[in-house]
Amino acid sequence: MESILNIIREYDFAIYYALYQQGLDSSLISWLNYIFAKYGIVLFILSFSYLIWKKRINAFLCSFSAMAIGGLIDLIIFVFWRRPRPFVTHGDVIVPPPMLDELSADRMSSFPSSHTYIVFAIAVSVYLYGHKRLGSVLFILAIFTALGRIGTGLHYPSDTIGGALLGILSGIIAYRIVHQAEKNWRYDEGEIAGADR
Repeated sequence: MESILNIIREYDFAIYYALYQQGLDSSLISWLNYIFAKYGIVLFILSFSYLIWKKRINAFLCSFSAMAIGGLIDLIIFVFWRRPRPFVTHGDVIVPPPMLDELSADRMSSFPSSHTYIVFAIAVSVYLYGHKRLGSVLFILAIFTALGRIGTGLHYPSDTIGGALLGILSGIIAYRIVHQAEKNWRYDEGEIAGADR
C-alpha cells in the first residue's frame, strides 16, 4: 500500500513540477497562472451580480450554500490533516509564490485547494439552476483557476482535483437542499392561497 502511495506522490509532484516549470519558461504562461491563481475567484464573485440582476436568487443562495458546505468539509479536513504546501516540502526547487504576501506558509494547508472548491461549487450551482451557458463558462474558468494554482506553485494537482470534487459534490448537495426548500415553499404558498379563497 505504501509503495502505491509513493508512486501516486511521485506522479503528483512530476505533473506539478512540469506545470510549474512551464511558468518559468514562458512569461505569458507565468502571467496567466498568476492572474487566474490570484484573481480568478473574483470573476466568480462577479457572477453573483449577474444572478442578482436577473433576479435568480435561488441560484445565488445555492452558490453560497455550496461554498458553506465545502468550507465545513474543508475545515474538518484541516483539523485532522494539514498537508504542507509544495514550496514548503520542496523548498529546495520551488520558490514561494509572490501572492503569499505576509501569510505564514507553515499555517497553510495544501489539501484541498480552497480556491478550487469555491469556484467549482459556484459553477455547479449556477449550471444546475438552469444557467447552462454561464455555468459552462464558469466551469472553463474554474479549470484555468485550478491550473493557475498549480502553475504558480501553490498546490499539487491532487489538491486541485480534491478541491474540484469537493466543489462539485458541495454544489450538488446545495442544489438538492435549496431546490427541495423551494418546492416546499411553493407548496406552502399554494396551501395559503387556497385557504384564502
